[in-house]
Amino acid sequence: MKLPTRAIGLIGILSLLAADTPQDPGATLTVTRKTTKLRAQKKLFAPAVAELHEGDKLAFVRRDGAWLSVSFDKQDGWLHETDVSANPDVRLSGEGVRETYSASETSAARKGFNPQVEKNYRTENPNLEAAFQLVDKLQARAVPETEVRKFLVDGGLLKEGN
Repeated sequence: MKLPTRAIGLIGILSLLAADTPQDPGATLTVTRKTTKLRAQKKLFAPAVAELHEGDKLAFVRRDGAWLSVSFDKQDGWLHETDVSANPDVRLSGEGVRETYSASETSAARKGFNPQVEKNYRTENPNLEAAFQLVDKLQARAVPETEVRKFLVDGGLLKEGN
């Protein structure tokens, strides 16, 4: 039986997605967010048991949906799958990275977009300096988790128990 091209493509895509998903207990994961929290439960605002930083190494225990049970520095807890990579060659920014990337951003990263490239772009486009400064200021801003949770609950975006 010959598989249609679409089915073969879908199988290929699913294989690629599964390649970055830990399968074996004890597999090493690397934190890819600037900072995140190891949670006591599989909830966005569950109490934190540890503060994690980009580059920290974790031991995979098991998966439950999008949540990963992991061990870090003798602490066990839960972490969302978007905060880590199972790829041993993951490239870290040293400045933190976002949870998701567009195809064009991924392509730019493969082409070597780095702080030096950004510096050159800023030099060549001085009219954008005010925008760069605003983005830098926004990225440096930190909002306490309690305020974020209150905002989400008050706006009906998060049920009280989550």
